[in-house]
Amino acid sequence: MLIRKEYEDCQLFQECVDELIRRAIERVEREVPEEGKFSDIFELFDNPDDSSADVVGKYGLHIYKMQADIVPDPAMRYIQACAYIPSAAYKATLMCGSGNKQEIIAIMKEPAFAERLNNTFAKLLDMLEDL
Repeated sequence: MLIRKEYEDCQLFQECVDELIRRAIERVEREVPEEGKFSDIFELFDNPDDSSADVVGKYGLHIYKMQADIVPDPAMRYIQACAYIPSAAYKATLMCGSGNKQEIIAIMKEPAFAERLNNTFAKLLDMLEDL
């Protein structure tokens, strides 16, 4: 998995989360159509917290559309928080939003979303620590 250089300037975890959200919004606005299929969007950053980096190597957001046989609505999109172990061989995920293109952008732009995402990442860390 490729980590974008833009995250190199993020020193604090919250700075990485804020940058992650900003980049995800930009990509959704640019790459996601109002309806139909699109390539999944993954935005990831290296875990800047040395105390947990041995458990979670990367955190990220995954924006995707489910298969039509599972969710037939062509406008429905999903936001999923992800945490990967350092080898990236296993991940834990939690759903953190869904809706049409404009609704998921609005969710990510809410000031409280960054705090909720930070809390979700903490839950994912707990899940991976329990392995």
